[in-house]
Amino acid sequence: MKDARLFSSLRKHRVAIGFSQAELAKRVGVSRQALIYIEAGKQTPSTHLALALAHSLGCSVEDLFRLTAGQVVSSRLAEPHASTERVVLGRVGDDLVAHPQHDETQVADGYLLSGREPGSDTAKVELFSSQTSIDSNLLVAGCAPLLGVLCGRLGRQYAGLRATWIPADSSQALSLLQMGLVHVAGIHLASDIDPDAHANLARLALPNQTATLVNLAQWKQGLLVATGNPLDIKVATDLLQPGIRYARRSPGAGAQQLLGRLLGNDKQDRPAENTMPLASTHTEVARLVSTGVVDAGVAIEPAALAEGLSFVPLSQERFDLVLAKSQIEIPSVSRFLSLLDQSSFRSEAGRLPGYDLSLSGHLSVLENPLVG
Repeated sequence: MKDARLFSSLRKHRVAIGFSQAELAKRVGVSRQALIYIEAGKQTPSTHLALALAHSLGCSVEDLFRLTAGQVVSSRLAEPHASTERVVLGRVGDDLVAHPQHDETQVADGYLLSGREPGSDTAKVELFSSQTSIDSNLLVAGCAPLLGVLCGRLGRQYAGLRATWIPADSSQALSLLQMGLVHVAGIHLASDIDPDAHANLARLALPNQTATLVNLAQWKQGLLVATGNPLDIKVATDLLQPGIRYARRSPGAGAQQLLGRLLGNDKQDRPAENTMPLASTHTEVARLVSTGVVDAGVAIEPAALAEGLSFVPLSQERFDLVLAKSQIEIPSVSRFLSLLDQSSFRSEAGRLPGYDLSLSGHLSVLENPLVG
């Protein structure tokens, strides 16, 4: 393999087993200094030594050493314990950030060579994509399927730019933004009686910056039930009837927070709640209902319409994009936001049932008195 480099994950395996460097060095008959060089990738072990190390650590040589064709870089991990080692990458500020690529049909930017490095939130990643492509990748977190449409259009319309949708509930998206792991967070956490909730949450997520809210769409959120509503489920409290099974979401999801407000958290947190199937997205709620796994679930109207389900509205909501005002000057961000006003996007999104685009593109700058 031309220009291949040897990458060592010896340290990760040694730490996992609980061996010190001195102990492992003694077991395989080398000096501690030699082991330090091998772990750092500064020295290549002989075949005999590689086999001895693998035997001592109870793994294969391939688990400890591999040839890498691409550049190896350090990157912050958005999910240190993700089940996949394939990642998509983007640059947020000065940091390279890696998010797991769970969809095997989609291209990955790199491969995770090691877990979180001790004492840090970084790991080594072998790059599949160019640094230029990675640096131009806009990372957008949120739960609205429309974000996938918007991200796809950026790369098609503007050469050299791309965007990746990171599916996440509203609270997770805000957390990723606050930690500097995405450029944009999409949220729908405001209740009908608290229209300023999104502005307040944006200021909390970006306490030392001027935050900006941009509306993507409005929608109805409510109960998804089987076609024709055979169980006559009309209000949220009907979910508490004996024998009714409903999908639940993570505590940070806007759908779950709406359900909590309507049921009262004391009822929502009853023991039976934990036995209900957990859905990670609005689409998954709809599929659980359509396949009969559950009788109902709270999700957005577009998810119900896409699965041909009946829908009982509970709340009218905004889905807003949150970002730092300073990010708007970045070409990928400014052009991403410009898509909201383009007729081609509005025409496509307008043909997706359940989305109200009347406020789409409306921008609010949230002045923070603490920011000079």
